[in-house]
Amino acid sequence: MLVSFQKDQDQANFHVTLTLEPENFDALGSECRLTYDEFCDAINTEISAEESEWHELRMKDMVNLTRDAVLEATILKYAKEKYDLNSGDFTGKAIDYSKRYDTEGKFLGEAMSISYVYIPVMGVNITS
Repeated sequence: MLVSFQKDQDQANFHVTLTLEPENFDALGSECRLTYDEFCDAINTEISAEESEWHELRMKDMVNLTRDAVLEATILKYAKEKYDLNSGDFTGKAIDYSKRYDTEGKFLGEAMSISYVYIPVMGVNITS
C-alpha cells in the first residue's frame, strides 16, 4: 500500500493515522489523482478557512497551506478507495511531517502523516 493505515482506540475514542512515505509520493500521484473539481475544492476549502487571516500570511505559509490541502485530499481519496475510510466521520485532525533518512544517514525526504480522531458524542435525551 502506498499510504499506511494505523487505527488505535483509546477508551471510546478512535485514532486513525495515514502516512505517506517520501518514496511513495510519485507513485501516489500516478495511482490516485484528484479531478480538477476535487483539486479546486481542496484549495478553496483551505483558503476559506484562512480567509480572515489570509492577508497576514507570508507567501511561504500560503504555499504550505495549499500544498497540505492538496496532499491531504489526495491521501484521503486513496484511503477511501483502499480502506473505505470516510473522513467526514472524524472530529479532529493534525498534519505532521517527519524527516526520513536511510541507514547511512542520507536524507530521503519527508513523510506526511495525517492523524484523525473520532470522539463519539453521547446521546442525551431531554424530557420535559
